[in-house]
Amino acid sequence: MSTNANKVKWLLSLVLIFGGFFIYQIFSVLAVDLARKEYGWIFKIISEFGLFMSVIISVGYFHHWLISDEQQKNSEKSFHDALIKYVDTILLSAVKRGFSGITTKELDFSEIMRGLGSGDYVYWLITFDPRYKHQCREIENAVRDGVHFRMIILKENCIVGELRAREITGINPEEFNEYTKFFKISLQDVISRIDENMDGSLGVFVSDGLPSIPLFMIIRNKSRKIEAYSGFYLTESVGRMPFMKWQSELKYSDQPSFESEHWNITNFFLDYFQKRWDLEREKIDNIAGDELEESDDFLYAPVSVKKNCSALMSMPKADK
Repeated sequence: MSTNANKVKWLLSLVLIFGGFFIYQIFSVLAVDLARKEYGWIFKIISEFGLFMSVIISVGYFHHWLISDEQQKNSEKSFHDALIKYVDTILLSAVKRGFSGITTKELDFSEIMRGLGSGDYVYWLITFDPRYKHQCREIENAVRDGVHFRMIILKENCIVGELRAREITGINPEEFNEYTKFFKISLQDVISRIDENMDGSLGVFVSDGLPSIPLFMIIRNKSRKIEAYSGFYLTESVGRMPFMKWQSELKYSDQPSFESEHWNITNFFLDYFQKRWDLEREKIDNIAGDELEESDDFLYAPVSVKKNCSALMSMPKADK
């Protein structure tokens, strides 16, 4: 469509150029023949206008043909160079480090839960939001389908929860504490219904440690990929905030990730969750005096795989 329009424009330009010259020739002759007539000056004006139109359009035609085309090429080259710089330095760099997008608004946990498969692991490190109580039934269904959850949730009546509650608009520490308590009770209710016949498992440490960032990770069993969602602790409850999504291949290296040129954000998230998990486990070991003795700060199911519920997924060694 644009090609035909260009052809029509060039054809019209040529018609105006030669038409203007033709008018100049005809009316210049008439102006001479009728020079002594009273209206002879009109033919002179028409003749000069025809010449003016022909010259102006000719100049514009050749300017576009010879100069403007070169300017357009230079502009396109500058735009191309700027785009390449943007893609290389920003977009490709972000993708290389694992960034794969940001949620439009809040994170849709229900949609993520429906996408889980048997053998997948889910790591949860998020302070409680009032709406998370609705996820407990979805967690139970996922465990029945063979998904393994490892969660670090916030302890009720702790200073960290109180400080976090004071940051959130429209909620007070008492309400926040009640939500936190109810979330734990809801998880305990789920655990009471998980038995040895289910393929999945659930391990939960109740912590009063620093929340850091909201973190939700999925380790895919079939694709061997890690999906991580990281959020923010701002003046809204975390469930109402957008999350950034990160993704990478499931790998393990003996070299610390921050010393590698190929570092990925998901590596940092895994390292951090592993550290937090180990700290919570050591805390209970030191208090109980025996490895994972019964503690209100460690919830697990099914009972027969108690030790497995206290461990994270073992990362495979990368090929060297």
